[in-house]
Amino acid sequence: MNLRNLRYFVGVAETGSVSLTAELLHRSQPAVSRAIQELEAELGVSLFVREGRRITPSAEGWGLLPHARAVLRSADDLGARAHQFASGKVAVLRIGAAASTVESVLPRLIAIYTAAQPSVEVTLTLDSGSGLLAALERGELDAILTREVNNEFLESKCLFPMHVVAVMQKGHPLGSRRILSVEDLQDEGLLLGPKPFTSRMLFDAACRAADMSPKIMLESPFQGALLALAEVGHGVAILPSTMRLAGRSVTAHALRSDNVPIGTWTALVWDRRRRTAQVDAFIQIAAATLRNDYPGADLRLPALAVNR
Repeated sequence: MNLRNLRYFVGVAETGSVSLTAELLHRSQPAVSRAIQELEAELGVSLFVREGRRITPSAEGWGLLPHARAVLRSADDLGARAHQFASGKVAVLRIGAAASTVESVLPRLIAIYTAAQPSVEVTLTLDSGSGLLAALERGELDAILTREVNNEFLESKCLFPMHVVAVMQKGHPLGSRRILSVEDLQDEGLLLGPKPFTSRMLFDAACRAADMSPKIMLESPFQGALLALAEVGHGVAILPSTMRLAGRSVTAHALRSDNVPIGTWTALVWDRRRRTAQVDAFIQIAAATLRNDYPGADLRLPALAVNR
């Protein structure tokens, strides 16, 4: 649809005159009349009622007028926005993360980042680790918080450890032990996230290595719901250590497989082909902010190996 024709339609509707609209828009009267006719043919309705020299919107014209104005406003906003981007006055940083990371990490990071980079707009996408990686590879995101990835195109910077922990009601028979093996959970009803979640994939791999079939009580992508059920004693939740546990009547226990803690490092991952100044600034701020103060630090979990 031709935006010029929409502008002529709105102009004639507001002025009630083809000649005045032509004068205001610096066009000839025949050109405005032809544009209105083209738009009417395209839409399949008559936009105006003509009574001698007087012209007013038809019922259909009145109905379409607010939508035409909205389209023109959006087009004008788009042009202004594009100019801001082209002039460097505004930039965008597109960040992706899992829901638990968004809750526990990103509010603080974004507040620090936007204070330091006020001309950068930050957008957020929530998804599983595999979904985030796919979006990054398609160029839909600039950087993601997920497990460490390094390949031909992707680079990572490790930020903080993410353990897979067993969360249970205070007073649970296993609650006195700081570290548990997956075999210790053989007879427990387990509350698990879905398989695309990194914590679930790591837990499943540990169970396979131990030749153990877990008793799954519930699978849900809503980790807050799993935590709430564990808090009232309805199962043991397998969660990432990034989950916020403060104030909850639960205990969290590191899990191990073959005496090795189960977990990975949460890293900032970006595509080296599309690394921007906005990404560079976010890397520096994230590394400095999360060096010692990261989600799960208060749980005193065993150290994870990391590839630097």
